[in-house]
Amino acid sequence: MTVNITENADNSIREFKMDPAMKVSYVSLNVSNLGRSLDFYQSVLGFKAVGRPSGDRTLLSADGNDSPFLVELLQGKASNDKRDAMGVAKRAGLYHFAILLPERKYLADMLLNLDDKRDQVYFDGLADHLVSESIYTRDPDFNGIEIYSDRPASEWRWNGSQIEMATLPLNTNDLLKESTEKGWKEMPVKTTIGHVHLHVRNIPRSIGFYQELLGLNLTATLPSAAFFAAGRYHHHIATNTWLGTDVGQASPQDIGLNHFAIEVSNKDKYSTLVKRLSKRDLTLSDMSGGSVVLKDLDGISIRVQHK
Repeated sequence: MTVNITENADNSIREFKMDPAMKVSYVSLNVSNLGRSLDFYQSVLGFKAVGRPSGDRTLLSADGNDSPFLVELLQGKASNDKRDAMGVAKRAGLYHFAILLPERKYLADMLLNLDDKRDQVYFDGLADHLVSESIYTRDPDFNGIEIYSDRPASEWRWNGSQIEMATLPLNTNDLLKESTEKGWKEMPVKTTIGHVHLHVRNIPRSIGFYQELLGLNLTATLPSAAFFAAGRYHHHIATNTWLGTDVGQASPQDIGLNHFAIEVSNKDKYSTLVKRLSKRDLTLSDMSGGSVVLKDLDGISIRVQHK
């Protein structure tokens, strides 16, 4: 299946806009050792298992009860992928997924928590992105994880449809003033998946798919990266070519990203989107529970669902 979206795309493509209430609902990861990964996500990050974990699949949420799950862990199979010194396979897929904490104080507590557990954690770095503040780490399979809190939207700086973001040093002294006496115990109930950031092979093609076909707003661009959002958020999805433009097609069967899910706000919005995708010569796989799965131009699987 090939989708050709070019600069000469018709107006009906460009005029379509994604439901502004769309969000990333969860990420699904293939892991090499489910028990090891479950221990990391529970004991280090503070997620809770939903129900009773099976031998090949575990769902994780903030409270382990009635809230929607945020991370799906699937027991995967070892592959022969060539990986770099960081354990990253040179193919399209996950750069990181981002856990959005509801308040800054939780980010301060998380930073102290990860520092206390530094013998169990790989730190990728800390950053101030102007719109948010972030901690970067990796799980036992070196899947990238960003843990962040947003600054108030009133403080974000927009230039028309483009938002100002940067990568600056995080002021940890100021952040830690927000830490609480209780400290980090568990994921806060209102934690969500804020965004996913993907390795792709070609930025203009990814813009063609995520902006012109899915109808997301293009909120920021670099020569090697693009950022997309529904509504007036800084980004729900980002793409980059930082692994190179010669990376292989995504492989949902191997260790790493299996798929991620986007959720629209109601059944009518879902039906409109699915009809649109069907008309664009996309192969949609039906899923139980009123959802479909499609693939982007790099073979990355995306589940589309509604509330």
